Amino acid sequence: MVRRLILFLSAMGFALAAANPQLGTVHSVYLLPMSGSLDQYLANRVTQLGLMQVVTDPQKADAVFTDRIGEGFEQKMTELYPPPPEVSEKDKDKDKDAEDKKDDNPFAKPAQHIGNFSKGRGTIFLVDRQSRNVIWSTYLPVRNTQPEATHRRADEIADRLRKDLKVK
Repeated sequence: MVRRLILFLSAMGFALAAANPQLGTVHSVYLLPMSGSLDQYLANRVTQLGLMQVVTDPQKADAVFTDRIGEGFEQKMTELYPPPPEVSEKDKDKDKDAEDKKDDNPFAKPAQHIGNFSKGRGTIFLVDRQSRNVIWSTYLPVRNTQPEATHRRADEIADRLRKDLKVK
């Protein structure tokens, strides 16, 4: 019975370690602005603990911290990390013709949603820069927006990240 328990616990340990292999490859992070200035507190705590290098140039980041995902986040990522330009002149001419035709029809364009697409409600995401996949997240409800409470949330987020980074 004890042997089975040890075997089960070992298997669980390996499963946890393999659950998020990408997290261990993140060495530098960029923080998008977050509600309540959580990004500032989180940058401070992540730096203090030496978990990852916090960068101010998004081009140097392996991943991005955010408290919002969705259409607005995707637009921000495209702004920070634009796709490479197309190479083929033939494709460019076709795209230009298609764009010209779209401009003629006002109903051909999707409606744009402007403004805050989601208020941060306690979930923090770490998104891989290249794949744009969420590679880590945690949820801490926002109960208070005072600076001391935000500082405590940043501490807890960084502690959870540290624990998940150590499970290797």
